[in-house]
Amino acid sequence: MRLPLLTIIHKEWRHIIRDKGTLFIVLIMPVVLSVSFSLILSTDVRTVDVVAVVPHHSEASRSLVSRFENNSVFRFKGYVNDLAEAEKMMRINKVNAAIILAPDYEQSHSVQIATDASNCTMGSAAGIYIRAVIDDELSEEGEDLISYRMLYNPRLISAYSFQPGIIALVILIVVMVLTSSSLVREKENGTIDSVTLSPVGISAFYLGKSIPYSILGLLVGCITLAVGIIVTGTPVRGSYLAIFLISALYIVTTMTLGVLVALLTSSQTNAFVISWGAISMPVIYFGGVVIPVDNLPEWGHIISDFIYVRWYVDALRKLLIQGVDIIYIVKDVMFMSISTLVFALVCYFKLKRLSR
Repeated sequence: MRLPLLTIIHKEWRHIIRDKGTLFIVLIMPVVLSVSFSLILSTDVRTVDVVAVVPHHSEASRSLVSRFENNSVFRFKGYVNDLAEAEKMMRINKVNAAIILAPDYEQSHSVQIATDASNCTMGSAAGIYIRAVIDDELSEEGEDLISYRMLYNPRLISAYSFQPGIIALVILIVVMVLTSSSLVREKENGTIDSVTLSPVGISAFYLGKSIPYSILGLLVGCITLAVGIIVTGTPVRGSYLAIFLISALYIVTTMTLGVLVALLTSSQTNAFVISWGAISMPVIYFGGVVIPVDNLPEWGHIISDFIYVRWYVDALRKLLIQGVDIIYIVKDVMFMSISTLVFALVCYFKLKRLSR
């Protein structure tokens, strides 16, 4: 005879497999979110329309301009007479930037860069790209320039930054929402009352109902990561084992939170409202899923510190993009472990009260 816990896990897993509609949505969601966030909501700047102001043409000026003409990132729109004409073209969205060479450019190598910053992403990226081209040109001529480079994501591909947040969000939705809904459904059906009087025990019942959704969350997380690698080329520079272990901890924390939501509510509607309105929405805004934590105001940083999802996203970004050793995510592991302990203690006292 199988242990009661294993029997409950087996029963709940069979229920998940039989629910074809929910299973389809859960498995297709990682693909939809990965594609939408990485491609549709991408902030990447792929092409910059640029013009040049060249008071006096020379071999040096032609050499510099040719770099923009032959670079696939830029669409060179020709020469204009002055900055005022370039600004007029920016106002009607014909160009994104202009390079203005000094009259004595051949001797001074002085260049001014003007970008349309009404779109701050385009303006910032255009300035960086143009500066890189100019630095390459002048370094070949022996100029003593400050060298700089961007590490980990030199092409500034926004999909790389989105992917850890997408994985965290998908796991959160699957594990927390489905766990809480499943347990509250048993409340509504009156199953919980009979369990308290049975040898199974209410704690084993809650745990057995939750574990299958944790396994499903791990599967969905793997699918989301695989989609990110295939569709956007998201790198995996860190250890797969470290990624698995930190994800397992995150899933346990999320499962415990789902059980806590179920213990605090009495209907599936309330559980859904709490899962989405009180937990998922703050996570999206303050958990580093879409908006970088560094871009939050001071009070937003304080809120973010108490959201365990933020620490998982931070750890996953370090492992995927930076390829750090596990020693560099100790802080993230610590904060997630504290969250798990807090949720587990609250669940323990709530279950102890129910079993009386």
